Amino acid sequence: MNPSVVAVTRPDVLEAAPRRATPGTTRVPRLGGTGVAPAPRPTPEAAPRPERTEPPAPRTEPAAQRPETKAGRPEAPVRSTGNEAKRLFLRMVRPNPEPNPYPAYARLREIGTVVPVVFPGVAPRYLVTSFAECAAMLRDDNIGPLTEGHFHETNPNWREQGLASSLFNSMAFRSGVEHRLDRAMFARHFSPRRTAQRRAEIAEVADTLLDRLAGLGADGATVDIERELGVPYSALIIGRLMGMPDEQAMRLGWLARQSGATLELAPSPAQRLHAAEFGEQMRRELAELGALRRREPQDDMITDIAVACGEDTDRLVSSLVLLFSAGFDSPVSLIGLGLQLFLDNPDQARLLRQDSELADLATEEILRCEPPVQIMFRAARSEVTLGGLTIPEGSILLGLVASALRDSALVEDPERFDITRPPSSGLSFGGGAHYCLGAHLARISATVLFPRLLRRFPGIRPAGQPTYRAPGVALRGLESLPVTLTPADPS
Repeated sequence: MNPSVVAVTRPDVLEAAPRRATPGTTRVPRLGGTGVAPAPRPTPEAAPRPERTEPPAPRTEPAAQRPETKAGRPEAPVRSTGNEAKRLFLRMVRPNPEPNPYPAYARLREIGTVVPVVFPGVAPRYLVTSFAECAAMLRDDNIGPLTEGHFHETNPNWREQGLASSLFNSMAFRSGVEHRLDRAMFARHFSPRRTAQRRAEIAEVADTLLDRLAGLGADGATVDIERELGVPYSALIIGRLMGMPDEQAMRLGWLARQSGATLELAPSPAQRLHAAEFGEQMRRELAELGALRRREPQDDMITDIAVACGEDTDRLVSSLVLLFSAGFDSPVSLIGLGLQLFLDNPDQARLLRQDSELADLATEEILRCEPPVQIMFRAARSEVTLGGLTIPEGSILLGLVASALRDSALVEDPERFDITRPPSSGLSFGGGAHYCLGAHLARISATVLFPRLLRRFPGIRPAGQPTYRAPGVALRGLESLPVTLTPADPS
C-alpha cells in the first residue's frame, strides 16, 4: 500500500459517466508473449547494476519537443481531446478490476503530457502522462502531498476511519522539517547496506514457503500464488524486519490486503466500508503492539520507533501503520504481477531460470511493465508550470506512473517485456523527498524469490484466470493467481 495514493474523485461526479461491466477475472495477453525472440542480452559493461537509491533525474527531452502521435495524424481539437480525456479518466476510476489499463494510458499520452480534467465543485485535476513530466512533478518542491482539504473533498468521513486517519497523520503527508524528522526515524533500518544484510534471512523465508508450496501442489493440485506465497512471503519479511512474531505478521498481512481500497480513487460504498473495517482491525492491533513495546522494550525497530515518538501516541500508531502497510502491499503485488508476466512470456522465464544473474534486471523490468503503484498523487502548493501548462495553486496532480514507464522516450519498444533490457531511471517507488524507503527491500525480495520459484517449478502453468484487484486503479495487483506446479527433476 502506498500512501501517495488516495481517493481523489468525488462519487457524484462518477454518475455522469456511462457504466461498464468489466469482468474481474478476464485474462488478456500483455507484453509480447510466446514466440517473440528476446532482445540480445547485454554484457555486464552494457548493463551495470549499481546499488539503487532514488532514480537519477531523467535525461529525456522535454515532452513538448517529442509528441507521441502517429505520423500524419492531425492534432485533434482541444475540446474534442479534452472530452475524450475526461471520458477515459471516468472509465479508469470505476470500482471494477481492469485486467489491461495500458491502452487507455497510451491514448492519454497521445492526447498530452499533462492533461487537465476539470469537474465542477472540486479542485482541478491534471493527469501527468509522460516520464519527464512525472519525474519533474515528483521532484518539484512546489508540489507536495495532498492536504486535509483534498481528503475531505472526496471522503468527508475519513477522520472517522482509523486507517485513513492514521495514514494522513504519517510522514507520507508531511513536508519540510516534520517529514525529514519522521523519515530519519526509519531511514537507518532501510539503508541499502542493512537491507543487503537481510538477504540470507529473506532466502530462508523463500525456501521454506517454496517447500510448503510443493506440498500443496503435489499431484497436480491447483494452488493460489497470492494466498500461498505472495501474502505470507511479504508479511514475514516486513514483520521480521519490524520485530513482530510471524503469526502476527501473517494476520496483519491479510488485514492490510483487505484494506487497500482505503487509498483508491473511487471505491464503491461497499468497498470503502470493507476496507475501513479491516483497516481498523489492523490499526488497533498495531497500536496495541506499540503500547506493548513501550511497557516491555525489545531490541527491534518497533521499540526504536516507540522511543523516538515519546509520549506522542498518534505519531507512534501512524508510523507503525505506514511502515507495515507500505512495506507489505507493493511487494505482494510485485510477486503476483511479476509471475503473471513470466507466465505470459515463457521465453523470459526460461532466461531467468537458466541465469539467475538476470534477477536484478528482471525485477526492474517487472517494475517498469507492471508497477504495483500505478498512480501517485500530489498537490500544487503554489502556481507551477508543468508540461507547458500553468497549474493553479491547490490543483491535484495525478502522476500516471504506469503510463510514464511505458513512454517511448524512456525505453525502446516499451510494450515489450524484456528482462535483458538495461535498467532505466524508473519511478516505481516515486521520487524526490518522498522516495520510498522500502525500495531496496522490495527489490531484494523479488530478486531472491523469482529465480528460486522458476527453477523449483520449471513447469509452472496457469490453472485458471487470474483475478485482478478491485478497484485496483491506483494500487494494481492480483487477488488470486491459480497455477499448477511441475517440480524440477531431482536427478
